[in-house]
Amino acid sequence: MNTQTFINTLVSNTNKNLSFILPDDTRLSGDLHITEIQNHKVDSVDCGGNPHQYDETVVQLWINEASKDVAEWRTEKALKIFEIVGKKIEYKYDAELYIEFGDSDHPTIRYSVGRIVKTSQDVTIMLKVKPTVCKPRIDTTGELAACC
Repeated sequence: MNTQTFINTLVSNTNKNLSFILPDDTRLSGDLHITEIQNHKVDSVDCGGNPHQYDETVVQLWINEASKDVAEWRTEKALKIFEIVGKKIEYKYDAELYIEFGDSDHPTIRYSVGRIVKTSQDVTIMLKVKPTVCKPRIDTTGELAACC
């Protein structure tokens, strides 16, 4: 999911509860924070010698495990943070958006948005792990090609 689609989802679902669910069905709860939103510009060369350039947006989540507080997350709270950050850095709206999270039970991982479940009261972000790929193996037709 790109950054613009994620922000648009928040905008079109204001005044709803917002939650994140990891691939193991763990619902992130407790004293949850969006600690930062990062723009990454990636310059890479794959194993076949092909250069790539692309942008990523990373939303970092953190749970204060020492706290007994339970943060109430609403879509407008997340939007406010996006607005604050957007005044300081320029979003790359076409950039793929990742959610980064780790705690004492889960290693820090950059998750992709698998799907978003919307109801009249809730927006649930279902996270997934995006597997690595050998880029030269996928040719311009989408078929597998020779790899390194």
